[in-house]
Amino acid sequence: MNLLTKTILSTVIAISSTSVFAASVSIPSSMQVSAINGIEVQNSQELKLAEGQNLVTLRYIEDFAFNADDSGSLVKSKPLFLNISAQEGVQYTVSIPELMTQDQARNFINNPQVQVSDSNGVTRANSLSNQYQLMAAMFKQDVEM
Repeated sequence: MNLLTKTILSTVIAISSTSVFAASVSIPSSMQVSAINGIEVQNSQELKLAEGQNLVTLRYIEDFAFNADDSGSLVKSKPLFLNISAQEGVQYTVSIPELMTQDQARNFINNPQVQVSDSNGVTRANSLSNQYQLMAAMFKQDVEM
């Protein structure tokens, strides 16, 4: 590698590694996060977000077993996507409805509605998208441009 290439590469790494996260989001324990903006993350219930639009990839997973003999009690979704617009210094909290049965959990997966609250006191309803809905929204946005 020549000196110019090394310098450019070092600068890109330095800039990307010093990027400051603008906000954070808390996710319920029944949700497992796998990526933020397409970048794989370790599952955590407290995540950092960049300022602006963020796409969080997650799955709903809950075990409704009350004893060791319960089989088929694990309910899990395919990947779901949360689109969240983050403002600097704001803490967001995602909450889901109380799901007491496997049927309630399956209904939630079919129509995943969450509440997103922020540290400024604003709460709004938000739908999670599945992969097909996300792609349709992207195509629609591309056509409108």
